[in-house]
Amino acid sequence: MRTNGRILEPLAFAYSLEDQQPAAGFASRLAALNGRSLKDLLRDMSIHQRSLDKGVASAVRDIATLGRADPEKLLRFTPIPQGGRFYQVADETFVRLAVNRTYFRFCARCVREDMDHYDGPSSSRPWLRLQWTLSHFRSCDRHNVLLTATNPIRTPFAPFDFSGTMHGLIPSLRQISDAAVPARASPFQAWLQNRLRGVRSEENWLDDLPLYVAGPFCEALGVSALHEPKVKVAQLIAADWAAAADEGFRIASAGEDSLRALLGRLNEAQSSTRGVWGPRDTYGYAYGLLQKTVHDPAYGKLRDAVRRFALETMPIEPGTEVLGEIAGMRKVHTVRTAARDSGVHALTIRRLFKRMGVDEAGELSGFMDHRILVKADELHRVVSELKGAITAPEVEKLLGVPRLHLKALVAGGHLSALADTGSRRNAKRRFSTEVVEELRFRLFDGACEVSEPTERQVDVIGARRASTCTIPDLLDMIFSGKLSWKGRLVGRIDYMALLLDADEVTRIVRSRETRTNLTKEETEAYLPGTHDTVVNALIASDYLALVEEFSPDARRMIPVVSRESAQAFRSRFVSLGELCQQTGLHHKKVRLILRLAGIEAALDTAVVRAFFYSRDQVRLAESRSECLWSYEKSAIRRKARPLSGSSQEGSSASHTQ
Repeated sequence: MRTNGRILEPLAFAYSLEDQQPAAGFASRLAALNGRSLKDLLRDMSIHQRSLDKGVASAVRDIATLGRADPEKLLRFTPIPQGGRFYQVADETFVRLAVNRTYFRFCARCVREDMDHYDGPSSSRPWLRLQWTLSHFRSCDRHNVLLTATNPIRTPFAPFDFSGTMHGLIPSLRQISDAAVPARASPFQAWLQNRLRGVRSEENWLDDLPLYVAGPFCEALGVSALHEPKVKVAQLIAADWAAAADEGFRIASAGEDSLRALLGRLNEAQSSTRGVWGPRDTYGYAYGLLQKTVHDPAYGKLRDAVRRFALETMPIEPGTEVLGEIAGMRKVHTVRTAARDSGVHALTIRRLFKRMGVDEAGELSGFMDHRILVKADELHRVVSELKGAITAPEVEKLLGVPRLHLKALVAGGHLSALADTGSRRNAKRRFSTEVVEELRFRLFDGACEVSEPTERQVDVIGARRASTCTIPDLLDMIFSGKLSWKGRLVGRIDYMALLLDADEVTRIVRSRETRTNLTKEETEAYLPGTHDTVVNALIASDYLALVEEFSPDARRMIPVVSRESAQAFRSRFVSLGELCQQTGLHHKKVRLILRLAGIEAALDTAVVRAFFYSRDQVRLAESRSECLWSYEKSAIRRKARPLSGSSQEGSSASHTQ
């Protein structure tokens, strides 16, 4: 190439090309070393400033020739425009705004090291790192400090003069270095460096994405993770962006599950907010980035992951556009949307959610209707049924069933309420008309039409009175097929039109098995030495358990003492009365013998109103002494004197105190 009438040749003085040094910085340093400004050097060598600024290959190769550098290495780390939106550096693509062409950041401590390491004019010693011109780099990983921003004088359509700018900063380098803000080592920047060197990892979820996608997404995701959804990003400082980039990289590099975990946490943060619940107001800055790039296919993997999670976990209305796609069938309901779609009051839906296991639906949970969620597929059937559901009073009217009988039908499982998994007090029950009609069919299944019933062919209420049977037992006979005959009044299909044979119902009731537990009177006999007062005291003290059992004699449920609890009590304790019956001794003699054997009452006599001893202790004493229950008056009195003396002495001492 000819310039000013001569062939371009290497200059007299040049530094070696540094690792990842861009062409503009190399040219500026070359000019300073040879005593020229960058502008003057380019003019003298007939190299257009605009060409160097744009990274035109011919201009970069000319600079490499002047500085004895490898032109391919110099080109590799020189930002080169690709269309109007992107720049390419080291086979990686960055957005245009990620390449700082009007200013740069620098590490004053690195510059001071350059000053000590190289010879030559002071302004030529520092060299421009590629990282200082990329906006994603905000700290020096060598010295763990934030980079310092500077604004060089720049001519339009020309690269800034790095060495010329440093010439004015050299006198204050020490102060700038001392004032540098400490920063932690950045995993995000280390990953960027690996990408610039051509190193990728299959385990990193981001490494199949171009850097112009992955880099900004890490920063945006970190902002969403660390700040409120409506944070004013213009107010964030460099340290905030650095922390956001590292946090976003930590989350996104781990994969989609890690991303979904963050999105779930952001969902939870919306539980106490008001207003419409949408992905933009929940996922914040990261969602805004995906919205702005909705037409870029390179963001497809990220958009799909966020869209899927939003549709699965948010009450997004069908037909709403979510990151470029229209939401189809609803996947999540809130109390509010379920109430609107079903036409049922929100409080009823809230109680329905509670029965379905949604704890947030509790009345004291503090969650508002539009923040309580349930999967649409779990609720779809119920919501559709609720549209035509009827209440319990309406069932009474439709079926002609008395209220007590309706409650028994539901409690016995013969009539199921919609989504009914809990107790009655959790919600008002609603029933589908299909289920009610199915019950009507089962009720009259196999019934004979009767125009004039006999005296013993009675309705359900009459059959219950005749047999003194409980409602649940009577319903069980009807639906389990135990009855050989059922009738129906001609022309009627209501509940009271069902006819039963009173004699058959009575016979079934009286043929039941005998009682297995004990009445209080039977308990007195089962526990020798007790009476009604003692039995009541043992029940009140929870030594005996009361249960209800059907009595064939009374033909109703009666309270009885559990045989199991009575057996357990008798195996543990023996009453004074039982010991008297066994030994034939007076109760005073039995008590004295037990005292001499060191056996005291095991239960508080003031509470249980009788003397009870440990059966095991009594058996042990009997095994040790075969003549335990032989009562010789003189021998017993001799043994009892020490006990009487100690008792009197203790009494006297107590009185003295």
